Amino acid sequence: MKLEIINLQKHYPIEKNKIKTLVRKVLKLEKTDAELNLVFVDNKYIKEINKTFLRHNYATDVLSFAYHEHPRKNTVTGEILISVEMAVLQAHQYGCTVEGEIALYLVHGLLHLLGYDDRKKDDAKKMHQREDDVLAKFGYCVPIPT
Repeated sequence: MKLEIINLQKHYPIEKNKIKTLVRKVLKLEKTDAELNLVFVDNKYIKEINKTFLRHNYATDVLSFAYHEHPRKNTVTGEILISVEMAVLQAHQYGCTVEGEIALYLVHGLLHLLGYDDRKKDDAKKMHQREDDVLAKFGYCVPIPT
């Protein structure tokens, strides 16, 4: 695994070792390897990226961008942007920890890079079930929207 962690926000401290451990565990579960950039940002930053690349003029929790197919089989490459500001807000709303909310966004972004999709109802159900399974396996709160 090749992992670059970039922290561009000041809303919550990022524990890089915990992040690396979670990424390794998820990749092991999914039987794949990865070369990733993880970028922790605020709502203003993620809104600009969302607007520029997806034409959505709003802040979101997580965005993932696949770079290209890797020459080695079972290796994904890409970038995941996580709005820590959004995680802080959502954690309070859903009764989870900020760390757990960040873990959710990270798992969600990784699953997208691994080929999961949530645009259709059935696909979204499968993806969210996988998220819940992974989060529960590693002891994170599984948020239930109110």
